Amino acid sequence: MAGMRRRDVIAAISSAIGTAVVSGGGGSARAEPQPSQATDHRWHYLPLSPSVVADEAYRAMPDGGCMYGVVKAVLSTWSKEHAQPLDEFPFHMFRYGEGGIGGFGSICGALNGGAALIGLFENEKSSRTQLIGELFSWYERTALPRYRPSDQRTVRPPRSVAESVLCHVSVSQWCQVSGATPLSKEMGQRCRCLTADVAARTVKLLNEGATGLPSQPEAKPAAATEPPKSIGKMRCATCHETAEPDRMNASVKIPNVQP
Repeated sequence: MAGMRRRDVIAAISSAIGTAVVSGGGGSARAEPQPSQATDHRWHYLPLSPSVVADEAYRAMPDGGCMYGVVKAVLSTWSKEHAQPLDEFPFHMFRYGEGGIGGFGSICGALNGGAALIGLFENEKSSRTQLIGELFSWYERTALPRYRPSDQRTVRPPRSVAESVLCHVSVSQWCQVSGATPLSKEMGQRCRCLTADVAARTVKLLNEGATGLPSQPEAKPAAATEPPKSIGKMRCATCHETAEPDRMNASVKIPNVQP
């Protein structure tokens, strides 16, 4: 089968953006557009091996960050299984999710990538919403990272429970448990393994949707600890108190910015 052409990619992305529009002007609801049969065929999901995808995500993450690693791992593995070359697919655009979207500490890039993949392969709104919700809830409640690279099978890295889908809080929780500092080598390795975990979990959920078989439930984790000082560029007082004077008061006046 010929490689995917640029216009095919643009059409697929445009279709995905169009499905996100659920209301028009004046608050009137609009039906969610249905993808064409060609799009259905092109992005037909086939069950994948979570362990294979996890290994690929671990390898890909340093090249473009957590969101890139998840998307690259799943789609490159799917491409091989589906005999659908993605030579011109714009994988580079998913680098924006690193560090919680451009280093802003917002939504975890790995989760952002997982949700994008679910949106790509799952056309039914209710199923799509359910799968994304399951992925996010799992991330919030599970002690991570669990993945161990092949050369570190005997190493037991510290795990923490994020209790949030935000990169800022997730990293803070892990630093509190591990004693590592933000942006350290240890934190980078943690995020690399976490990327593999999220890629594998995304595939497990997609496999469940494709086969109708429920995924294995995760053991209930221990309660997370209170997060420390800020990570990234978010306003810390949104979630917790900090010792930073300019971020302690949530009512601080924000200057008007002229357009």
